[in-house]
Amino acid sequence: MATPDQVVRGRASEGREGKIPLAVFDFDNTMIDGQTGVIFTRYLLDKGYVSHATVAKVIAWGAKYFVRLPVEQNRVREYIFSDLVGMTTEEFEDISKDFHDKVLTRLYRSDALRTLTERQREGCATLVASATFEPVVAEVARHLGMDGYTGTVMEVDDSGRYTGFVEGRVVQAEDKLERILDWGDEHLGAGRWKLTYAYGDHHSDYDTLDAADHPVAVHPSFSLWRAALRLGWPIERWR
Repeated sequence: MATPDQVVRGRASEGREGKIPLAVFDFDNTMIDGQTGVIFTRYLLDKGYVSHATVAKVIAWGAKYFVRLPVEQNRVREYIFSDLVGMTTEEFEDISKDFHDKVLTRLYRSDALRTLTERQREGCATLVASATFEPVVAEVARHLGMDGYTGTVMEVDDSGRYTGFVEGRVVQAEDKLERILDWGDEHLGAGRWKLTYAYGDHHSDYDTLDAADHPVAVHPSFSLWRAALRLGWPIERWR
């Protein structure tokens, strides 16, 4: 994966002629077929990292979310990490890599990879932005040669061990857009880039899509589908 300086140097011509184009990809049900949270929880259970009681809490939370009952986004992630308290960041990074390489690589949508390649050939900086745990998203960016990533960060103590709590907010809705804007300013330079393409599947991606020059609703949820129809956004079904 390119360093921030390499991103800027590699797109120097775009910077001189105009602003560096940024293409942002949501991950769950956009780049892959499925929801990482569910798949990762099953993986952690199979590996013995989390208990059946924890999985039951995650399932109950998911049922409420599915029928649109009020839920706290932090809570489900903290359920999972309640069994990982005391684990080091290095240990969780190793787990994330194993999960990505052995599970997620089988779920990538070919049209997502094709679209990513097209944006890279156009000279876009590419970013994956997801509510998924940040070490998992980091593996996605590494594997696909993307320029950056942003994901949900879990709190660690002074010794680098997880406390079980979310640090800050989950990366979704307006918080996702804020993370994207912060990443662009930090790595591409404030005023030197623009959000050109955005791809997402869920109503929580609306803010990001609405801010992009070229928004695309990919396998959209019903509410995002309605918004895309109303606003004339392209709707795509990726294989």
